[in-house]
Amino acid sequence: MARPSVIPQVLGRLEAYLNDREAEYLAQPVDSRSPTVPATPDGKVNVRAIAAAIGLKTTQEKYLYEREELSQLINLMAEGQGLAPIGSRLLQAAADKVLKERIVRQAQNAKLAEQAAVEAQAAQAELLEQLQALASENERLRAHNVRLQAQIDAMHAGVFIRVNE
Repeated sequence: MARPSVIPQVLGRLEAYLNDREAEYLAQPVDSRSPTVPATPDGKVNVRAIAAAIGLKTTQEKYLYEREELSQLINLMAEGQGLAPIGSRLLQAAADKVLKERIVRQAQNAKLAEQAAVEAQAAQAELLEQLQALASENERLRAHNVRLQAQIDAMHAGVFIRVNE
């Protein structure tokens, strides 16, 4: 025969506990309210402290995380008092993972861009050397053309010249 569920008992104790915490919270002045639900130092709801406060065994603590009807009650109270809900660490870890992946991708892209810039500078330097060599060769050929044109002009004028080329 199956054992009766402990969830209804836990739910009853949890509702009574949270109602007391809500009454304490609402009794505080509006401008200086602080959470009455147990919280961790980083501003998240402390489920273990709630479990201990309502008399749950350590092995029963998991119900507060796993059972939707219990975790929703705690989350509503926590969020109403400005605390992060159950599971917010998981959400934060997922967000941190996404951020870390994005930073890694940006670093890789920056490294590739840096490498491309270095390669572009090397290619530019090589092209400048080739341009200077071609400009020098062009000047040499232009001077040679001027000399040849002068010889042709002299021949047309009837001057005989000796060509040693």
